[in-house]
Amino acid sequence: MTITAVWPISSEQDPNAGDSMTITDPGEIETLVSRLSESTAGAATVWHEGRELADTDTQMHDHDVMALVAEGYGYLSYIDADHDYAVLDGDPASPAWNGEDVDFPKGSGVSPETLAEALREFLDSGERPESVEWQPAEW
Repeated sequence: MTITAVWPISSEQDPNAGDSMTITDPGEIETLVSRLSESTAGAATVWHEGRELADTDTQMHDHDVMALVAEGYGYLSYIDADHDYAVLDGDPASPAWNGEDVDFPKGSGVSPETLAEALREFLDSGERPESVEWQPAEW
């Protein structure tokens, strides 16, 4: 199985800076989480290459997954045709994070290790991870 992650990089020199990673080996997930932990990394859009496209003409995916590491917490959101938009039910002490493409409410952050576990499961199954608890979220 394969997932691809693409994320913006905050840079004064290049307002369009970004990075990406394509992962086929579960051992590479720790590298992704580490790279998302960098202070200049933004929230990553993550898609599973093994899933059907929702629209082949536009290449639109049938799922929307965002991953982030900020202030020592990992954040993950998920939506597809079978699941309403949700974020992780995390540590109540985790702060909210507001970005351009996604907002994570207070209490939706988990340890980076838990985020890595969820992403490994997503890589393996292509489905919403069941190893973590989810809570409904607003767009």
